Order: sequence, then structure tokens, then C-alpha cells
Amino acid sequence: MAGMSSFPGNPRVLPGAVVAVDPVSPLARIVVFQYNPDEVTRQIRPRTPPSGAGGGSDAQRIWGAPTESISMTLELDATDGMEASDPVATTAGVAPQLAALEMLLHPSAASVAINTGLLAAGTIEVLPPQGPLTVLVWGPGRVVPVTVESLSVREQAFNQVLAPIRASVDVALSTLTYDDLSPTNPGFALYVAHHVAAEALASVAGVTGAVGAGVELSVGG
Repeated sequence: MAGMSSFPGNPRVLPGAVVAVDPVSPLARIVVFQYNPDEVTRQIRPRTPPSGAGGGSDAQRIWGAPTESISMTLELDATDGMEASDPVATTAGVAPQLAALEMLLHPSAASVAINTGLLAAGTIEVLPPQGPLTVLVWGPGRVVPVTVESLSVREQAFNQVLAPIRASVDVALSTLTYDDLSPTNPGFALYVAHHVAAEALASVAGVTGAVGAGVELSVGG
């Protein structure tokens, strides 16, 4: 009985995260979820065929990996930190976490300064800065490259300096596949690995379903 009383009541749950691999500013683009969302919505559509294709003999062709949009709501709360007298939570509330999310949509300040200097020097064409590889980490079964489509932020309750104490953030993502990325991009291999793992899971489901159907048939017979 003594051993049972020390057993933790709830297993530890891995936190989800969105990680942008940016060598220039690595720590500013790591967002580990304070609380995992209760719901993740995924919308998956077949990839659109190229112009002029899709009819006749092309009707059953698969034009690459499907497009996938992912949405979730993240809850942020600095109350526990404030009760523990954490100086960051007390002073800034959840503003640091919100800033980390927003940085997923910003170019780095260094790249902005470089492009500004190039323009001032008379460079004819200045390309927009290349963004970092952004990855959704939702457990070991879903590690995929994504783009952040939008953030909808609702700030709730504020401290003495008007830093938000609580916030809800609706996050909209789009998965990037091997059809969207160069083979030399690390995200290309990341999505291929995700595809292979999904095929393996689908095979497990097929075998399990077939075995289950066989058992039901034998019992029914």
C-alpha cells in the first residue's frame, strides 16, 4: 500500500511547441505551450491539379501531398508565477510568451537592418529576408514543418503597468510538404519522415480492422 500511495496520479504529458530554427536569434523563436490545447482542428484537402489537368485520364491522379491547415487555441496565464513572486510574471505577465508567438511572423531585426543598409547603399533589388524553418511539435507522432498563417490574440486582465496577465491565442498553421520545399531544405526530410510514419500507422489500422472483422465473422458464424 505504501508503494501505491507514492504512485503519481497523472502521467506526465509532453508539452506541444512551435519551434523556429533561426541561427541568428534561436531563443526568441521557441514557443513551448504553457498548457496544451484541449482541441486541435485539422482540415485536409487534396492538392489542386496543375492548370489544364484533372480531367479524363487524369481524374484519379494524386497531385502530391494534400494541403493541411491546423488550428488551435493556446491559453496563457501568469497567475501561478505571480503567486510564487516570479519577477518576470509579476512585471511582464504573459507578454514574453505573446512576444515569442509574434516573433514567428517577424523577420529578425538583424535582417531588417541589413536590408535597410543595402537600400541606403543603392542596391537595385533587395529580396525579402528568408524566414526560419518553423516546426510544429505535437508529440513524437507529429513533427511537421509549418507556416504561421495568423494569430488572433485576446488579452485579459492587466497588471499595474498594463501587461496582460492572461491571454488566449487562436493559432492558424499550414503544413509544408515535400511539394512546397526544396529537397535541400531540412523540412523536406522532416515531412517525408512524417509521411512514412503515417503510412505505418495506416497499415496498423488496416491490419487491426481486418483482424477485428475476422473475429466478428467467426463469432457470428
